[in-house]
Amino acid sequence: MVTSGCGALFYPRLPTVHNASTKELVGDWTGPDGAKVTLERDGRAEVRNLGGEDWDFDEGWGLSGTGTWQLIKGASGETIGGAPAVQISITNVTGQIQRPARDIDEWTTAPHTPIGQYTWEFGMERTKEGLQPYYLAGEPDAPNLYHLKRT
Repeated sequence: MVTSGCGALFYPRLPTVHNASTKELVGDWTGPDGAKVTLERDGRAEVRNLGGEDWDFDEGWGLSGTGTWQLIKGASGETIGGAPAVQISITNVTGQIQRPARDIDEWTTAPHTPIGQYTWEFGMERTKEGLQPYYLAGEPDAPNLYHLKRT
C-alpha cells in the first residue's frame, strides 16, 4: 500500500488503531524483503533483516538483533496520527545487511556505517487479516507503508 501527500501542510491520512492490546501483538511477524520480527509476552523483541524507517529505509540497510518492545500510548506529534504505537528498540545488534539496489529505487544504496542500536515505531491498522503493524519508509510527506504479517 502506498500513501502520498503534498507539501508540509498536507500529510497523508494514515490508518490508526486505538484499542490494540499487547496480547494481539505477541508472536512472529514477517515484513518486507524477508524481514522477521518476534514480539515476546515478557517485552523482549528480536528482529532479523528489518530495514530502517523513514529516510533510513532509503539508505538500504537492514538490522538483526534483540531488544525490547512495548505498546506506547502516543500523543499528538509523538506517534503516527497521535495513536498508540508499537515501539521496538534494538539494543543488541547481531548483524547488519545492505539491501542491493532495486529497479524501483530512485536512490543509490551505499554501504552504511555499523549501527549500534535502533528504534522503530509501528502504526497499526485493522484489516480483514486482523491487526497489522506497519512502519513508514521513504519520504515523510509521501511515505510507503510496510506492513508486518503474522506468521
